[in-house]
Amino acid sequence: MRESNCEQAIKQQTEPKTRQDWIAHSLIDLQSDFLVRSTVVLDAMREEAEASTRMYIEKMLDAQRSYPPNERGSISVRVRRSAKSGPGMFQIEWYRVKGRKRTHYLKRGKDRDGKIRHGYSIRSFGQLTGWEKDLIDRHEPRFAQMRAIQSHLSQIRMRLRMIDQEFKAPLKTMKFASLDDPNDE
Repeated sequence: MRESNCEQAIKQQTEPKTRQDWIAHSLIDLQSDFLVRSTVVLDAMREEAEASTRMYIEKMLDAQRSYPPNERGSISVRVRRSAKSGPGMFQIEWYRVKGRKRTHYLKRGKDRDGKIRHGYSIRSFGQLTGWEKDLIDRHEPRFAQMRAIQSHLSQIRMRLRMIDQEFKAPLKTMKFASLDDPNDE
């Protein structure tokens, strides 16, 4: 079956004419496909984190009702989107409630390379009740894994932007002496 003249004209307009055009289109497609797919993955992870947070808070409230005041605990967790982060990115943060409407967000600390860790160490939480420690031990490993995955996805997005910028940058020319003419400098 033959293509119509109109179909051929459309195909010629969309097909890259040179290898460099093909590379440019492929890089654009790669970046947009990755952004779409990573956002879908991040949205699913955020939903899982929010469900896990709700479970933690329900258990925490049950424990606070059933324990005496000195064993009620004060650690909670929240999931929120950051206005400064990329599409789909979110934060999972632990905090300590200090009185009415006052919270103190806990720090994750840094690893040996000086980078912020993906997971909280148990020391970050300070003094805990037994039930708090059990709940945190149940939820934090998955939260840490989600933070690590987000970090890696963010790094890939950044690298794709850098590739795009490099590809669009003007080429730097180098002046070489001609190999044909020994007198040419």
